[in-house]
Amino acid sequence: MNETPRIPSPIPYLMQVPDLRAHNTTYDWRMLFMLVLMALGSGRTNVLAIAQWVEDQRDWLLAQGFGRRASGKALPAQATLYRFVWALEQQVSALEEALKAWALEVLKVLKPAHPGQMVVNLDGKYLKGSARRGVGDQALLLVSAYLGQLGLSLWQGKALGDEAVAGRQLIMQLGPELSELGIPWVVTADAAHTEAQTAAAILEKGGTTSSRSRRTRLP
Repeated sequence: MNETPRIPSPIPYLMQVPDLRAHNTTYDWRMLFMLVLMALGSGRTNVLAIAQWVEDQRDWLLAQGFGRRASGKALPAQATLYRFVWALEQQVSALEEALKAWALEVLKVLKPAHPGQMVVNLDGKYLKGSARRGVGDQALLLVSAYLGQLGLSLWQGKALGDEAVAGRQLIMQLGPELSELGIPWVVTADAAHTEAQTAAAILEKGGTTSSRSRRTRLP
């Protein structure tokens, strides 16, 4: 009988993100991460919804010890959660590195249980509200490498005018780490990435692509 893989907790990895708040904070950094993760797992995807979830689960959370440092009888309000998210936004790179390290450990665990190729999807999305036409700023285009088996978009970069170039930069980061794990991987992407240079970068880093376009076929 096959055992169910034990997925490592992301908390030890997230605790590598420095707590830049004042030293006399009311709520523990680790506890705030746990509250937010539980709320996200319950389908709450913004700070307002997370705060409402905390309030709805108040009795259960207090019974589990998720309370204020001193009294243990209060839970973080919406303003506290906003400050927590703001603190994370000041160190996005550290947060992404922590999540990436956790994801790679998860892949190590899942590899024996789910043999086959890891599907990596390259995709670019314009950030809504980022364009400021009055000062000549174009909308920000973010290109992500999405790991389908984990449902996580971990590798992300800004595309300064060329989505394909940003996609190749992500491949250069992604490839060695997946290759070290011995995980075969295949890249899927839309037409923005159908360039010979992109196909060459994928093959150079040990991946494959399912594209059959003449534009991506190597000579």
